[in-house]
Amino acid sequence: MSDDAQLRARAPAPSPTSSAFTSGAKEVQVQRKRVKTRTTPRELMDPNAGEVGSGVIHVIEDVNEEHFAEALTDGVRAAFDLGSAGYEVFKVILVEYQQARISDGHRDSLTLFFSEGQLNGKRTEMNETQFQSGLNELLSKGVVSQKAPDQYWLNQALFFNGNGVILIKEYRLLPSELRNV
Repeated sequence: MSDDAQLRARAPAPSPTSSAFTSGAKEVQVQRKRVKTRTTPRELMDPNAGEVGSGVIHVIEDVNEEHFAEALTDGVRAAFDLGSAGYEVFKVILVEYQQARISDGHRDSLTLFFSEGQLNGKRTEMNETQFQSGLNELLSKGVVSQKAPDQYWLNQALFFNGNGVILIKEYRLLPSELRNV
């Protein structure tokens, strides 16, 4: 089975009435790591241990809008192991979201209609094959989910109406029996 076919096979079924992202915490397996998206800090806690971790280093950096968008897109790319098509489509969706949010307020879904080298009537550098491949990757990795044809729910932990983002990478020691494997 091709990589694209595998990605499509794992995507959740479309739902025009409810977003897969409104029920809170989401987790997806990407390669050998688990990627969790949360909208509240409490959801970051380990339910077994009742804590975030033994040690936390939290650095807050004030940046301009361009650097903020770059940090967010690079963080999502790294967390979800996005390929080049998925990364490019995520960036385009983020721009569409920001423009829709400015004109309409908070949004939880977007229309993404690609035709003749244009996304929603705006010229783009990618072709339809690249767009569909990237979109399938985002669907399979829980970045967006299908609402209806050409309409997509947005993962609210990644598309939000705020001025800050926390990107966390947690390191855990392997169990002793797996350390030398």
